[in-house]
Amino acid sequence: MKLLISFALAFALFSTALTDDAANGQQCFTCEGEDCTKTLKCLGSEDRCIKTSVTTGGQKLTMKGCASQTVCGGALNAQIGNVAVGMSCCQGNLCNGALRVGQSVLFLLLVPLASVVLFH
Repeated sequence: MKLLISFALAFALFSTALTDDAANGQQCFTCEGEDCTKTLKCLGSEDRCIKTSVTTGGQKLTMKGCASQTVCGGALNAQIGNVAVGMSCCQGNLCNGALRVGQSVLFLLLVPLASVVLFH
């Protein structure tokens, strides 16, 4: 559970730190709890939609939202012990609604994992 909280915090901090406040017309799906049908208006340089997931101990956390080109570099799927992580980005309004999980910001996913492993 600590891993899921660390991952969510890192995702939220990183994704909001690189944007300005002006809406840009792009929309992506976002999650509120397990409901990932809500939409979000992207801001500033957030011109892509992102979907990330972490699965550990039988629990899965999925996060969706907006991201900039800097954050998105490709698809990532990794298995570290009993922790599976996935991240994918796409272009186009509401393109992150599909069930696909996708090398992007490896740092974003591995820092919370490393912190749990090192400090647990």
